[in-house]
This record gives sequence, structure tokens and C-alpha cells, in this order.
Amino acid sequence: MNSPVDPGARQALRKKPPERTPEDLNIIYSYLHGMEILSNLREHQLRLMSTRARYERYSGNQMLFCSETIARCWYILLSGSVLVKDSMVLPPCSFGKQFGGKRGCDCLVLEPSEMIVVENSKDNEDSILQREIPARQSRRRFRKINYKGERQTIIDGVDINNYLSLPADLTKMHLTDNPHPQVTHVSSSQSGCSIASDSGSSSLSDIYQATESEVGDVDLTRLPEGPVDSEDEEEEEEEIDRTDPLQGRDLVRECLEKEPADKTDDDVEQLLEFMHQLPAFANMTMSVRRELCSVMVFEVVEQAGAVILEDGQELDSWYVILNGTVEISHPDGKIENLFMGNSFGIVPTLDKQHMHGAVRTKVDDCQFVCIAQQDYWRILNHVEKNTHKVEEEGEIVMVHEHRELDRSGTRKGHIVIKATPERLIMHLIEEHSIVDPTYIEDFLLTYRTFLETPLDVGIKLLEWFKIDNLRDKVTRIVLLWVNNHFNDFEGDPAMTQFLEEFERNLEDTVRLKRICFYNSAFSLPLSKNSNSEHVLSSPVSVVA
Repeated sequence: MNSPVDPGARQALRKKPPERTPEDLNIIYSYLHGMEILSNLREHQLRLMSTRARYERYSGNQMLFCSETIARCWYILLSGSVLVKDSMVLPPCSFGKQFGGKRGCDCLVLEPSEMIVVENSKDNEDSILQREIPARQSRRRFRKINYKGERQTIIDGVDINNYLSLPADLTKMHLTDNPHPQVTHVSSSQSGCSIASDSGSSSLSDIYQATESEVGDVDLTRLPEGPVDSEDEEEEEEEIDRTDPLQGRDLVRECLEKEPADKTDDDVEQLLEFMHQLPAFANMTMSVRRELCSVMVFEVVEQAGAVILEDGQELDSWYVILNGTVEISHPDGKIENLFMGNSFGIVPTLDKQHMHGAVRTKVDDCQFVCIAQQDYWRILNHVEKNTHKVEEEGEIVMVHEHRELDRSGTRKGHIVIKATPERLIMHLIEEHSIVDPTYIEDFLLTYRTFLETPLDVGIKLLEWFKIDNLRDKVTRIVLLWVNNHFNDFEGDPAMTQFLEEFERNLEDTVRLKRICFYNSAFSLPLSKNSNSEHVLSSPVSVVA
């Protein structure tokens, strides 16, 4: 069995934790950081996990743990399969996350399997995986505009527990099924800047309140896992969901106030998670948003009526409103109000641009993020280099985007961002990159939005099953489909017929393999007994 684990990481994970060198820990961290299943964990969580994780390989038909076993660890399945609570768990997936107490169920290893085993904390406290608020003096650095329009760079030392947190007028924000209003742009001939407008007004914290439901980082209960959690664990998750998110908003503010060069991968991910709900970023790809988050600068205007940009002033930045309202007075007398999530400023070119009209704040404490012209142009004009278009008969049928999920370059590859329904089905049996390992699961969750009937997928799977080198892939797809979305088959005669036909084909394949095995075995000269001269020299047909 080919191991999915990097040899260097496997060697480091096999060492006892006290014997691991700093180099070993970095190797383990890099490997864990590259796993999509752990992508929602922060750097400090992965560093901690690197000291507790170990590699283990189990043979098939072996009991991993029983219901009376005390839960002292949890598992990441890398290859093979296990059976927990009558549910099959397939890789990549985690299971067995439980802090203390008896397991309450049996776990059987169905086939040779590789796993990463992560020890629970000795004191059974999952709080150690939460980001701690350090009792230190944090140096804030951001730009402030006074009522005269003069810019100042503020650098001060302040206790991060005491500085002004983001506004919390939660009642203004209402998420809908379409959280990204259409972004419209006023042409440069009309305004001299790009403007994204919508009709809503809210504050920076509202978006965060809607996207973050817990304090600080996500704990282990948020990892993707098979359906083996107990009711107690679900109650614990509900309790966590009710936790006050004030600490999370302070973390966003802390990340915003850092110099771009000082932002860590954790900071960029925190900002990315926050900014993706804003209309100004709605039509951008993930890689573009990530790069913009890495270079953005925080700016505050404390008083209403302050002039941000004067009529005729040369533009040097693209602005996104995080809090408050601004007013643009156009030369033709038109007044336009922009709210949280709207943008204004330059368009993505290096040409000199000037503001047509004046921009003023309408309320106190307006907050913005700014992207310098050079960065804005560089990032948006390099989008084409990150995309690859697949054409068939002169028409574009699929678009891939190259993504790098961290600055180290260990997690990069292509991900499908758009395609025709037929091409999306075809991609089920193609190779998936490290940045898109759950394409099959995502497809099975979303295909109802672009296919009229699931039978379109079933017909293709039956065709592909007849191809030897695709048979294993098709079998895994059907197993995932039946295991995770049985409602797609229940009560649908056409899909029930598909399952019956697939089962017959699978049985025929197994029977054929058995016949080939017996024919191969009996094709060798065999004597009936040691004294007999009779020899079987021809294959024996076996009927299963």
C-alpha cells in the first residue's frame, strides 16, 4: 500500500515526543499545516498538535478501541477505512474526538489503515487550544485623519485589553441567503474613482458576529469528522456557539493594526475570514482576497464632517469602509452615500487618477482599510496568471485557479472555480490537488443546484465502472454518496434502480476476479496425491 504520508513526516511522527528535535517538530508542523482537514486550525494549535501527534499503522479486521476504552486520544484517518457506530469512516477524516470518559462505542479497522493519533491534553482541558490573550503591551500602528483631512500615523503602546474594541451594534446586521449584494461601479468618467454601493448599513463587528460564533480560534470539535459524535459532544458544541465573540473582534482589530510586513499567516487568515462577507470583496477570488488582506492598512477618521478626499486630489489608494458612512459630493451636484462594505478610490491601473468630487465622513468613528495603488494594481492584474482555462471545441468548459494557502508554499495547487455541469461531473474521476481534496464531497453536497436529476451522475458512474482503471474511484464515489446522502436514493425509483445495477456490476466484478484467481491457481501442474501420475495441466473453470 502506497503511504500518503511524507516519509520525512512519518519518520518524525514515529519518534517519541521527548526525543523530537526542533527540526522534527517543524517537519511535523509543515505536514499538518498542509492537510486540508486541519486548515481551520491556527498556527499555535498546529504547533501544539505537533508535540502530541504520532503515526500508527493498523492491519485489517482489528479492533481499534471498544466501548469501555477511556478516551485519551483522537484519530486522523489517512488511508484505509474504519467502522464506528455502524458508520464507515473514509479518509481524509477525523474521528474519536472526546475529552475523557468511556468511548461508548466500538471501532473496527476494516482494512490496512494509516492514522495520525493525537493525544489529548493531560488535564483534559481543550482550552489550551484556544488563543490566549497575552498580558503584554501591544504596539498599535494605524493612520488617523483629523477633521482637516490631515493624515497622521499613530504608534503607541497600549494594553490590548483596554483599547477601543470594534463597534457591536449587532441588531443592524441580518444575513440572507445572498450575503453578497451585487457590487456596482461608477465609471471613472463620472466619479474619478471606483465605487461599490449597496443599500445596507452596518458595522465591522456585525459581519464578524455573523461569521464567528465562538471566542478566539476554532477548537477540535470543528474539525471535519465522520458521523460518530455523541450527544454530549453536540451539547458542548452548542454551548461553545453561544460564547461571546468580543475577543474575536479584538483579534481582528489587532491584526488590522499590524504593519503589512508584520502580519503572520494567522493574521491573514483571520482577516480573510472577516473580509469575505464584505460586498467590496464579493466578486474576487480567494487568492486575490488573501493577497489584499496581507497588504491592507487600517485607517480611522474620528469626527464626522472630515474631508477624506478633496475634489481634484490625486488618488493613491483603494478604500473599503469597515464602519460608518461617507458622502461623495459629485461635481454635478449629485450626492451619494456609501456604507460599510462599499469601496471607493482608485481603479486598478498605474495611471495618475484624480478624485472628481469630495468625500466626507457623515458620522464619527469611520474606519477603513486601504490598499496602495501599486499593490492594488499588482494583485488584480496578476489574476490571469493564476487561472487556467480548459477549452473544448473552442468553448471554455472549466476554469482552474492556482492557490497558495500559506506563504511557505507547501500548500499550493489548482482548484476548480467554475465549469459546465458536464465538466464538473467529469472532474469527479480526475486527480484533485492538495488544495481541493474534498471535491467529491463538495460536489455531492451541491450538485442539486446545477443538475436537474442525480441520475445524470449515476449514468456516468455506471459507464466509468466498466473501465478497469476507474473502477476503484467510482466505487469510492458511490460509497460516499450512499453513506452521506442516502436520501438521494430513498423513494426515487430511478436512483434505486441505479443502485441495484451498480450492485450487480460490483458482484460480477468480484466474481470475475475470483474466477481469474482460481484459474490462475489451477493452471499449475497439480498431482492428486504423491503416488498418482495424473496431472492437472489445464485450467479449471470455476462457477461461483
